[in-house]
Amino acid sequence: MNEVHYESYQEKDKMLLKVLDENGNITDIEATKKEVHEKHLWHQEVAIFIINNEGKILLQKRSENVHYNNNKWGMVANHVGADQTLVDALLQKAKEEIGYNINQNDIRYLTMLKRNEEREQRFTYFYYIKTDIKDKDINLNTYLAIEKKWFDFYDLQELMLMNSDEVVFKNTPEYINIFGELSKIIKGTNTDKEYRKKEFIILNTTDGCFFPGLIQHADKETKSIIIFIHGSGGNFFKANYYEDMFEDFNYYGYDFMICNNRGSEQFYRLHRNIAGVNETIQAGNMYENFDESIYDVSAAVNYAKMNGYEDIILIGQSLGTLKVQYYCEQIGDISKVILLSPVDMVNRFRSRVDNQYDELISKSKKLVEEGKPYEMLTKEYSAIKIASTMSIGSKADLFMLEENRDISKPLNYKGFVSIIAGSNEHVYKGWSMEYVENRLRQRFKNAKFQFHIIPNSTHNYNEHEKQISKLIVDSIKNMI
Repeated sequence: MNEVHYESYQEKDKMLLKVLDENGNITDIEATKKEVHEKHLWHQEVAIFIINNEGKILLQKRSENVHYNNNKWGMVANHVGADQTLVDALLQKAKEEIGYNINQNDIRYLTMLKRNEEREQRFTYFYYIKTDIKDKDINLNTYLAIEKKWFDFYDLQELMLMNSDEVVFKNTPEYINIFGELSKIIKGTNTDKEYRKKEFIILNTTDGCFFPGLIQHADKETKSIIIFIHGSGGNFFKANYYEDMFEDFNYYGYDFMICNNRGSEQFYRLHRNIAGVNETIQAGNMYENFDESIYDVSAAVNYAKMNGYEDIILIGQSLGTLKVQYYCEQIGDISKVILLSPVDMVNRFRSRVDNQYDELISKSKKLVEEGKPYEMLTKEYSAIKIASTMSIGSKADLFMLEENRDISKPLNYKGFVSIIAGSNEHVYKGWSMEYVENRLRQRFKNAKFQFHIIPNSTHNYNEHEKQISKLIVDSIKNMI
């Protein structure tokens, strides 16, 4: 092995690398590290997860001297020099950065990622090693790394799922798969999982999407779980009132699952893997296709079933109520539903655009037919969002609260439904709560119906968090 030690990152920029083609084949071209970055040339990178006998993963906090991801926790990683093998590059960097001589016979291959990113185009080869490494074996090069830390796998997975700025790992299908493989490798070692009330999970939809979520476990093992589906642009990582729900539901013996879906945030790029091919699509509240929401709800319900839950309660909030109800109308395997502030999206959109409603609906459907679903028609919404969510007769057109709508044919759902709404809801366009209750009661004529009003509460339940949790628990108890 040719060992090369660089005194500075300016020197490292002069390091010669092999240039690859877009399929990962080595070409006859060599270029400096600086050149491959500036010219966006394909090249090789290696990284290794160092796992000790307790199942902890070693990371270093990158110093200010590094060019990329400085002050973030990362693994030993290295560009592959023109005269190096992949393993050579790993051994060199481990020695250089953490002062540790890895036994190359213990190195195991994990996976490879083709990463076409704004900063650089690279093929990254991931490895791992399970070793009896001790703190005394580590001698950090403080020019490269200022601190070391042993991470519990589940703590690190949580940081990845939350897109934390503390670590280099991000919530992408690639890293989700990597952490899935790591969980198999670490399984059986002394991790903290069995003692954790909060379990971060990955939901996989049948159309190839990945969504983060968590289950907050009750103190005692239970077969009952409440699954929460958020509303427009929601993100369970950012909503504080869920914490009250965690505590209350756990106290009464329910596990609680909450997860993001393709309507999370106003806009984000959703990663999807279909038949082994990764693609990125536009998602979020602006670009969501409501018809696909059934995949997200199904993923949550199926996860609960696969993990042994027998009593499953679905809760939807705002637009989430329509997603829950659409699932129940199509699948029909859930008999207990809570709808928080159910909304009529046809009416809400008509209220916003007034006499432009018919024109915008027509334009949205035409653009979708022409293969232009993501073209924006208003500042807030794309064609696919409007056509699939705001048009009469769409899959989302379920509650029909407007006075002139024919509701003589009720919804199919025959289970228990409890509807909870605040008296100061902005989504009901000045209708009386008596009108709203009567209208929904007719829509749910086939169901076992409850309706509750929280005085002075708004759509977001500010200062009424405990009250709504108690109402939900009481409603579930009455579903017998």
